[in-house]
This record gives sequence, C-alpha cells and structure tokens, in this order.
Amino acid sequence: MATSVVAPRFSIVIPTYQRCTVVVASVRALAQQEYEGRFEVIVVVDGSTDGSAQALRALEAPFPLTVIEQPNQGAATARNQGAAAACGEILLFLDDDMTAHPRLLAEHDRSHGAGADVVLGDIPLHPGTPSNLLSERVKSWAERRAERLATSNASLTLHDLLTGQISLRRTLFAEVGGFDTQFTLGGSFGNEDIDFGYRLQRRGCKIVFNPAAISWQYYVVGPRQYLRQWYQAGQADVVFARKHPEQAQAIFTLNHIDKTINRYLWRPLLRLPWLARLVITPLCWLAVTLVTLGSQRPLTARLFAEAKAAEYWRGVQDAGGVPDSESVCVLAYHAIADLAHDRVLARYAVPPAQFRRQLEQLQRAGYHFIHPQELLALLKGRGKVPKRALLLTFDDCYEDLLTTALPVLLEQNIPALAFAVSQRLGGVNEWDREISSTELPLLDSAGLHELSSRGVEIGAHSRTHRSLPHIPVAEMADEIAGSVQDLAALGFNPCFLAYPYGESNAQVEAAAAAAGLEAAFTIDAGMVHCDQCMGEKRFRLPRIEIQRDDVGWKLWWKLLS
Repeated sequence: MATSVVAPRFSIVIPTYQRCTVVVASVRALAQQEYEGRFEVIVVVDGSTDGSAQALRALEAPFPLTVIEQPNQGAATARNQGAAAACGEILLFLDDDMTAHPRLLAEHDRSHGAGADVVLGDIPLHPGTPSNLLSERVKSWAERRAERLATSNASLTLHDLLTGQISLRRTLFAEVGGFDTQFTLGGSFGNEDIDFGYRLQRRGCKIVFNPAAISWQYYVVGPRQYLRQWYQAGQADVVFARKHPEQAQAIFTLNHIDKTINRYLWRPLLRLPWLARLVITPLCWLAVTLVTLGSQRPLTARLFAEAKAAEYWRGVQDAGGVPDSESVCVLAYHAIADLAHDRVLARYAVPPAQFRRQLEQLQRAGYHFIHPQELLALLKGRGKVPKRALLLTFDDCYEDLLTTALPVLLEQNIPALAFAVSQRLGGVNEWDREISSTELPLLDSAGLHELSSRGVEIGAHSRTHRSLPHIPVAEMADEIAGSVQDLAALGFNPCFLAYPYGESNAQVEAAAAAAGLEAAFTIDAGMVHCDQCMGEKRFRLPRIEIQRDDVGWKLWWKLLS
C-alpha cells in the first residue's frame, strides 16, 4: 500500500555566497526550532568557491536539507531557484547571516493563521557580532526599525520591504513573478527585495510586521565591501526608479537627495569624473582605514558616512543619474548580418562584429539603453529617463535577430523592441523580391516567443510589409489592425508599430491609433522629445536608422546632429 507524502508547511530558502562558516551556523541553528509542523531547508550556493556546498551537504540535520549550486548570478536568481525547488505551502526567505530564534517558524505561522499575506520579522544584531563602527550602525538601525514598525499606526517605507526575513505563500510568490533578476545580475547588490516587496504592496497584500518573529543578523561585512555595496545600491536605485517611475522621488528621498551636502557637493562633483576621483578616492581610503583600525570616534563616523554618500551618488551617476530627462534617441536596425554581396540590402545590414562594437562604444560614451515601456511612460507623462537615453529597435524580425543579435543584447543587458510582419512569420522578406535582393529568413512564432522571454518586446510591422500610404484605405487599416490581432492571437500585446519603409500620412497614423496601439515610428531622423510627442504626435515618432556605413564619425554625427 502506497504511503502519501505530506508536504511541509514551510520551505526555508537561503541564498549564500562565499560565507561558508556563517551559512553553516545559520542552518545548524534551525535545528532548534520549537515548531510542531513540518519544514524543509533549501540553500542555494551562488557560485561560492569556499567549500560552502560540501560543508552543508556534510551536515546531519533533523529536517530535509537541499543544497543547490549555481554559477554566481546574484541573490534574486538564487532565491528564485530555491523557490522553484520548494515543496512547502509557505516560503520563508532568510539571508545567510541570519540565526533563527527557536520560535521563528511558529511566529510566522501564527501571523499567517491570523490572515497575513506577507510576514516581516525583527532582525536585531547577533550579540556575537564583532563590535565595530559598522555593526553598531546596523544594531541602531535594526532597533529603530523594530520600534517604529511595532507601533499600531506604522506605515511601511520602501526600505522596510526587506527579504532578510520574509514569508509568503508559495502560490503568491508565483503570482507576482518572483524576484526580478535584473537587480542582482552578476552578483550585484541591491533592490531586488524592495522591488519584490513593492509589487506585493501594490497588489494590495496584507503585509504584517511580527516583532516576535526574530532572526539575529551576524554582521560580517567589512568597510570596503560596505562602500562597494552602497555604490551598487546607487545603481540599483536608478534601475528601480526607471522600473517604477511613480516611486522615483520616494526612493531617492529615502537616500537624502535633498540633503545640502548631497545637493551641492556630491551630485554636482560627480558630473566631473576626473575631479570626483581626486576627492572621493582619498576620502574612501581614509574612512576604510580608520574603520579597519577599529576607530568608532564621531569624526570617523562622519567621514565614513560621507564616503558612503559619495559612493552611493557615484553609483547613481554611473547608472545614468536620477532619471530627469524627457528625450530619447531611438535607433533603428534591420538585419544583423554581413550582406556585402547584395547591392540593395548591403547598407541595411550591419555586420555582427560592427553591431557589437557599436553597442559597446555607445555605453562607454555614457549612453543608457532603456526599455520600450520606459519610453511609453515618458510619452504618457508618467516618468522620465536617464540622460543620453537610447531605445534599440529592429525592423522585420529576421532570424539573425535571435541567433546573432540576442546573445549580444543578453551579454550587455540591453532591452530592445522588435517589429514583426505578422503574416510572414517563418517566411522570407518577400517585399524585397522585386528588387532582386537576397532572401532572408524571418522568425516564426516560436522565435518571437524566445525573443520575448529574453527581454525583447514584440511590436507590429503590418501584416505583409506594404507601403501603407499607397494602398486603399480599407486595406491599409487591415494591415495595421490585422497585425495587432495576429500578434495578440499568438499571445503578444503589441503597444508599438513601425511603419513599413517608415512611410505614413495622417490617415495611416489615425488607423494606428484606432487599432489600439500606443505609439508608432517612422524613420525620419530626430530625437523623441516628450513635450513634442504627446497626443497624435505619438504616431509619428522619429528614429535614427543605423546602416552598414555608419562607422566612426558617421555614427556619432547621426546621434549628435
């Protein structure tokens, strides 16, 4: 007779990186839980090379313990991996430096039983943590946080939505889409927890702070690593502000954007990188040295606070600055291939090496690639973008977009917008046959879905790529509205249209608006300026077409002129 396996009530997910001793101690402490229900522990080793995985597998634990290893991809990816492997009804995320109180699970269970959707706990400093300036600051912060959140009228700020200790139903985790891995790509630090918590908050979830749900933080971050984390936090705040423009002011206010020294020293100074290095480098060296030597004097605290602020605003500046621009340069590419043999298509195809080099040069020059939805928010007056903002677009959706361009986009973490000819998917560029050009294969539905799953938004490029101003009005309207319907039937939600050949007129633009699209692009050269592209002007947005011979000064001339 088969026996049924009872799923655990809790799955405790712990991501860890290069903290073998600390994470082993944290897992061992979970054996002391005074909890009558079942629970499992899943530790995701995020590329550690310090023997963490081996030490964890050698533990004898009174609960199911799973150890997952992955290349170093950051805490967000690690938490998602752990959640995917979990069997419990409730996920409890703990940082690897958390030592659980014996009643931690019981308290989380009590709060969920009382109707909470999400439970946050108290995270005081572990009494065994070495005493220094940084650990004392963490201790004071944790005490103030617990005291404030324990009051009956407490309201959660973005900085309270931490995943050092948080629990929620596994089904709810799946519904909100887990953690956004863009915040911790390559092991970076910051805001994947704030973003996750904000999405829960925006969903209307009941988020409860339980002061009796305690896990002590054994704080072992050194001063140099601490400053590096604050540099990354500055970058992460820019990512968060761009993703949630309605919270941009709040996130920077929490980091004292209006403080006099930040407004009049650090932020202006960082616009002059050479001068900023002359000031910030010795400041950080002195602050790190004093803290490493054990100084806790007020002067040391002040120096270190200013070094932290300088590094934070340096991170903000390097990520594009506080988003306050209302202009975007939209680049239009076609094929990413070497078609030098084709007398017609050669100029519309950029060779792969040249494409990669262009993107690298643009980023080194201080340009910042934005997501298509950031442009849409800008056009609707709901947000702003970084200075020197670029949107990358591709017409036609040739197969080389998936096989050649996408690996480069993923490597450089660049979002993009691709326009598909909806009734030619899986075919070839039939519209070029009359000019005897090379036949290029087009992506099919599966290829478009692969693009979409990897950060490329799918837009419409008509049904058959006809010149819209030169066909009967009824056919023109069907070319546009039909392409939207075709793509919707495949599971896409096209917001943008690119006119074939970049050609439009007032009737074409009206048809694009009537089809429910949000905006449409020509290939008329120019910048998208928010104040010039409101209303009907959204349906004749300019783009800068990038061709094979746009190398060296020609590329920069197109962008700057």
